[in-house]
Order: sequence, then structure tokens, then C-alpha cells
Amino acid sequence: MATAVVLCYPTHGHIAPKLAVVEELVRRGERVIYYSAERSRARIEETGAEFRAYAYDHNDFDPNPPTEGLFSDMERLLKLSEVMLPGLLAELREIQPDYLLLDSKSIWGNLAGQILRVPAITLSVVFALHEKLVDAAYLVPRLYNGATPDVLQRALLHLHSYFEVAQRLSQQYGIHCPNLVEFLGNPQPLNIIFTSQMFQLGGEHFDAHYKFVGPSLGARPTAADFPFEQLSNEPLIYISLGTVFNELPDFYRACFAAFADEPYQVVMAIGKNIDRGALGEPPANFVVSDFVPQLEILERAALFITHGGMNSANEGLLYQVPLIVVPQRGDQYMVAGRVAELGAGLPLFTPQSTPERLRATVAQVLADPRFKQGAQRVGESLRAAGGFQRAADEIFLFKQQMGIA
Repeated sequence: MATAVVLCYPTHGHIAPKLAVVEELVRRGERVIYYSAERSRARIEETGAEFRAYAYDHNDFDPNPPTEGLFSDMERLLKLSEVMLPGLLAELREIQPDYLLLDSKSIWGNLAGQILRVPAITLSVVFALHEKLVDAAYLVPRLYNGATPDVLQRALLHLHSYFEVAQRLSQQYGIHCPNLVEFLGNPQPLNIIFTSQMFQLGGEHFDAHYKFVGPSLGARPTAADFPFEQLSNEPLIYISLGTVFNELPDFYRACFAAFADEPYQVVMAIGKNIDRGALGEPPANFVVSDFVPQLEILERAALFITHGGMNSANEGLLYQVPLIVVPQRGDQYMVAGRVAELGAGLPLFTPQSTPERLRATVAQVLADPRFKQGAQRVGESLRAAGGFQRAADEIFLFKQQMGIA
């Protein structure tokens, strides 16, 4: 039995895909110690892993309101890593892990692995990136799509601060801090990517250090409180902007106006922080809920209007549902572009999300069978990729190659 330590970025979208992998590793006899924020303890312990709380709270990792763009995130997370490292290193030296399982945003895990010389594997919920595929000149316009000059100026100040901290850490520990492309991908000797090679940007350009295993789906959360009895036989449109950048009442009201008199059943997930009163009364053909059992709704859906987070895009396409991607931040713009390239849906940017544009875009996607066919092709590639069992297989093969018992 080997000991693995998971150093996760403690938000729902980053935690959820790893749970099934961790549960499978525990089932195969591994000891897994999973670091996250305290609020995720119960979900993690259900996998059989040992929970360890970071010394810092969830909001230190994922502040609300969120920071402004990628360069701001880079600065914030590297500064957090700098203060976390002494305590984290002491705990890891006591645990003596055989290998680390990192998140794509776990820069502290990247640095700890280098300092302690412990083999590391990245489990990534975003597109894999490397410098032979993309460079900063490619990424910045896509990650700051539509940003004002003031935002871009502040972004450069954040990037400068990041490199100041990186230089300090490099000198202190004798390590390499990630550059822009490395920060986004957190590349390690083995990289397990939770999508298919078909959906991956430039998937054909990645070598054997990258394993594309598709969505990692374990047990579904309970759906006992969802009013399935309210669903009609009309084509079902599912609308969800995910769990982070979802406080957009203007967008939800635009959806009400777009589809109130249309022959659709609409299921809309709005999260817990929206003032229902400010939205107004939903149209009769809408079911509006804080929580929606996404997979069960996608099984019935004709169309998915999504923010384009990788988990949601994967799940929609897994069920061969065409997408309209309304990106809110960062890699979601790249997901929107990839969906369009593969003919599995269309992008619709937030400023364009008027009732008229929403109605017209939905009608276009539903009327053209090529979008459904594109979603089917990608969905088949996701189903064939292997999921959490394949991820565990690749981890065990890596252990064997590294001489880890």
C-alpha cells in the first residue's frame, strides 16, 4: 500500500472530478490523504480518504467576489503558496508520501513536490497546455476577451508582482516557479486530463505524459427534492452557469423573456445567492432551482446553455447534448471556441445575450441536425476515454514505472 497526498484547489468544480478517482484508489488499497478546505470534509471522507484541512480557509483560495482575471489569480495563489509552504512542508515530511496528486491550480503542490523531490501527478479539469502548443501571445487575448484598458493595465501589475514573488521563492528553495503557460496546466511527469483527446485543444500534439480519460463521474448526488413531476414533454432546454460565476440576474431575466412563449420546457439552475424576488416570477414553462441534478436533466435535454466550465461541457457532450456556451472567465472562452470548432454548438458572449439573440441562437442550434451530430461525435469520444477507472490504471502504471510499491 502506497501513500498518496492530494493537494486540491478547494472548490466544487476542482474537487468533484477527483472524488471518484480517489475512491477507486482507496478501493485498490492505497492510503490517500486529501487536503482541502474544511467545508468539503464530509464529501472527501465518503471516498475512504483521510481528510486534512489546509491551514487557510476556502475564501483564501476562492475569494468572493473573485479576483480580476488570470494574472490576478496567479499573484494571489503564489502569495498564498508562499505563506502556506513552511507549514505544509512540515506536514508532508511527517506523512512521507510516495506520490502527490495535484490540481491544475495547485501551485503550492507543484512547489512542494519540487522541494521534497516527491513524484507528482496532475489531475486536470481544464485543457492541457504546453509551450509547444500555445504561448502567451495566443493565451492573453483569449483569457482577457473584452477586457477594458484599465483591466489590462491592472493585469500587468499583477503579473509583475507574480514574477517578483516567483523570483523570491526560486532563490529561497532552489526551485522553478511556473511561467504563464505552466501555471495554467501545472505539468508533471504524468498528467491526467478529464476530457477526451478529441475535445482537447490540439490533442494530437500531446505525448505519452498526457492521458485523456474523459469525465470522472462517480455516484450522483441525491435528487430527491427536484420536482421532476413538473417537467413536460416539450424539448427541454437546460440553463446553468455553474457554481462560481453564476450571479447574473440580468441574464436570467433575459432567458425568461426569450423563452416564456416558446414551445420549450426550461430548467434553470441559479445557485444560492440570487435574490429570487429580483428575478420576478418565472414563466409557466420554467423550473427554477438553486440546485439541479445535472446529469439526470442532461439525460432528457435537447440543448444545454452553459458557462463552458470543463466539467459542465464534458457532461453535456457526454450525453450528446448540443451546447450554447456563454463564457464568463478564463478557459471558458477556449471551451466555447472548441465547441464551435467541433460543430457541437455555438458561443454566445454575455453582452450579446439579449432575449432576441438567445431565442435566435437556440432556434438555430435546435433546427440544424449538424449540431446534434457534432455533440454525438464528441460524446462518443468522451465515453470511450475510460473515466475514473482509466485514471486509476494510469496512476498505478506510473507507480510501477517509478518503482513505488
